[in-house]
Amino acid sequence: MNVQLTDKIECIFKHTLLLIQEHGFHGTPMSQIAKSSDVAIGTIYHYFPSKEELILQLYDYCKREIHRYIFDDMDKSLSYKEQFFIVFKRFCSFYQHNTDKFSFMEQFYNSPFFEMVKDKTCDGDGPYEENKVIAFLLQGMEKNILKKLDVCILSSAYIGVAVSFSKSVLYGKIQFNEKHLDDLIEIIWNGIKQQHEHEL
Repeated sequence: MNVQLTDKIECIFKHTLLLIQEHGFHGTPMSQIAKSSDVAIGTIYHYFPSKEELILQLYDYCKREIHRYIFDDMDKSLSYKEQFFIVFKRFCSFYQHNTDKFSFMEQFYNSPFFEMVKDKTCDGDGPYEENKVIAFLLQGMEKNILKKLDVCILSSAYIGVAVSFSKSVLYGKIQFNEKHLDDLIEIIWNGIKQQHEHEL
């Protein structure tokens, strides 16, 4: 069940993200969420019958936020390669500027909650970033721009490198450098594009 987003629900989500970032899933009881968000625990249970339901709805919320950030104002007149670079850069930018959501999604994928959604990874209702990214990669294959490989493999390479790069920046292992990021995306692009590249 998807709840309609209201100011109160957004407040609950915001505080839940911050608490989970600090304490993890198991260390964040509903009572603590109620106290932090200043929302009565009965009200929280009205919207979310269980903590499990809250976490799954928070997952959907984060997924929608990432989709909007990456794809909403994409200039469709740009070449596919240009869009390929923009999608990757926006993904990295979102994670680097939304560490609470980054932490939540990382924990989600390494928790039993992921078992509830993982079978939908490559369909139209897949994990937070992958459904639209997969559609974007499929478009590249259909237009004979990208190699015709398993789209989940392509998505794992594309998103996996973006996540790894974002972690390295956030954890201070590397210093952000636009040129290095461009070089990194170029390496991915050269690895998955068709030998005879067609720019659109």
